[in-house]
Amino acid sequence: MVAVVVATMVAQVASIMGIAVFPVIAPRLAAEMGVAPALIGYQVSLTYGSAMIAAPFMSATIARWGGCRATQVGLGFSASGLALALTSNLWALVATSILFGVALSVLVPASAHLLFRFCPAERRNLLFSLKQTGVPLGWTLMALAAPAITVTFGWRWALVLVLGVTLGTLFWLQRVRARWDDDRNPRAAARQRPFAGLALIWRYPGLRSLAMASFFLSFVQLCLGAFAVTMLVNEAGYSLVTAGIMLSLVQASGVAGRILWGWLGDLTRDGLGVLAKVSMIMTVCCVLIPFITPATPALLTALIFMIFGATAVGWNGVFMAEIARCSPRGLVSVATSGAMVWNFAGILIGPATFATVYALVGSYAWTYGLLALVAAMGCALLLLGGTAARRKVAVH
Repeated sequence: MVAVVVATMVAQVASIMGIAVFPVIAPRLAAEMGVAPALIGYQVSLTYGSAMIAAPFMSATIARWGGCRATQVGLGFSASGLALALTSNLWALVATSILFGVALSVLVPASAHLLFRFCPAERRNLLFSLKQTGVPLGWTLMALAAPAITVTFGWRWALVLVLGVTLGTLFWLQRVRARWDDDRNPRAAARQRPFAGLALIWRYPGLRSLAMASFFLSFVQLCLGAFAVTMLVNEAGYSLVTAGIMLSLVQASGVAGRILWGWLGDLTRDGLGVLAKVSMIMTVCCVLIPFITPATPALLTALIFMIFGATAVGWNGVFMAEIARCSPRGLVSVATSGAMVWNFAGILIGPATFATVYALVGSYAWTYGLLALVAAMGCALLLLGGTAARRKVAVH
């Protein structure tokens, strides 16, 4: 059990490092390529848009390949994308974004399959949350390392670091592949109806509420990660390295938040209620961001961003555990892929919408303020979903 959690978390870290490195070095990379830093929002959206499109087609491969082999395949896509990005060609970066998206579409249901199979039900919220700490850990590592590497050696060396970690993880998983994939079915269909996961999600009210809420929560999460450094550099007077440290605090808080919310979900047996409260705090943080200026004490700015990180980055583990819990028997990977279409849609639309609104508003901070409306929508869906669930229990 412990080995599975660690392995899936390390794979998550490796894949997220590839996605995170570009927003973290965006000011320097954009200057070298002669484009606006705000365009990073469209790059992030392309990655998750590709994941959203690929997810319905990739979930069927888990049963055929096994969860561990599927994870290796996903890491292979990530490594290929990083190798292309080293060319510094704009169209190569487009291909990199697409490959990252395809990698995610495999990695997420593969890890859910492995965790659901090997983890006890009474610890599922916490263990799924521990695995999901790989996302903020990946961002934290990049926020700390990538700016310093970029300033000292150049941005390509930041990509080389990530490529090495990705390939190392891929080959390391080969040691356990046969044992963890002993449930695979080589005769399983390589393809399924592309909308099977979405149809499954829509048939179950609990799954539907969670999936729709994840659209809004992931919208906010990716906007926080994609634009925090640029906002702090351009509007709050921070250096690139200092802003990177601030982003690392955001992501470290996300790690702590995922563990805390997972523990609370298991303790209260009410993961949906925990998610609703988390989204409320997230909404308040969005409201506070516009009041950060160069005169704001760094400690206060850090506190606001850390609470924002603990919520906007910290909700995913409980979400994944609740999806697995509500899934019909034997269909965890299918339900997960369907739910992740909603999740990826929020990530697809979020950064691109943020970049568009920024072009109209002219302020990153006030664009963050408008995200409060998005977070509030996610909160409302979770509250409505919790009410419906309680009514169902009362009737029965």
